[in-house]
Amino acid sequence: MSSQSALSGHASVSLDGTSKRLHQGSTDSSPNLIVQTNSLSLDDLKSRFLDPSLLTFSTNIDNDTIQSYNIELFKSSSLPSEVFDNCFDLLEANMSAAYKATSRGWNPRKKKEEMKHPAMRYLVLTVIESGDNGTPKSSFVGFLEFMITEEEGSEVIYTYELDILPAFQKLGLGKRLLDVAEEFGRRVGVEKAMLTVFDSNKGARRFYEREGYGLDEISPEPKVLRNGTIKPSTYHILSKAFWTDEVGEDEDENEDEDEDD
Repeated sequence: MSSQSALSGHASVSLDGTSKRLHQGSTDSSPNLIVQTNSLSLDDLKSRFLDPSLLTFSTNIDNDTIQSYNIELFKSSSLPSEVFDNCFDLLEANMSAAYKATSRGWNPRKKKEEMKHPAMRYLVLTVIESGDNGTPKSSFVGFLEFMITEEEGSEVIYTYELDILPAFQKLGLGKRLLDVAEEFGRRVGVEKAMLTVFDSNKGARRFYEREGYGLDEISPEPKVLRNGTIKPSTYHILSKAFWTDEVGEDEDENEDEDEDD
């Protein structure tokens, strides 16, 4: 699987994950869902929002080989420096060229600052292997970086980066990380999952569309230049609503009941 990446224009995200902009007419000073969630301890985040059945799993490499994997949640503040370096190095190797092709460009210092944002969370994927003395050891395979935040007034789980080592791509591991993140968001109670994908990353776009993501209403439109030339955006914002289908089903059921009456 090609590496996936999400870059969100979150320059205005505050330390608790909310927007610094106050919504017009809002007078509620009580902590909202985002603030409450991002203030929880790591243990509380794990116990309340992770699905344990998704965190440890195995895949068949061939008829004789089974590999076991584990996914662990970290806050940016609890992520070991060695693991942070693994995440950044993988991101730089896989995606820096794609970043450079956009107006945003690739700035290692700013990217590291973003990755260390207090509200940033990490799902780190490791493969469990046998060590020299036969004891199991874990080796870094990939990660998903996300934040519980708001986008245009909506409470969302926003995937910033999703990257897998090349040797472990096309094994369904990226999908597993995405599944864990989405379930986290559902349990928190946000409205939808969001991410940004580069236009050049066609494989990632197809992957996310297979997972139910579609073009979000805030995704940038192509620009029409003065000479009439259409310049497509270098990235697209995709989203996946969590509750729309359930609401639709409820409405259908109510309509059926009305017809029976």
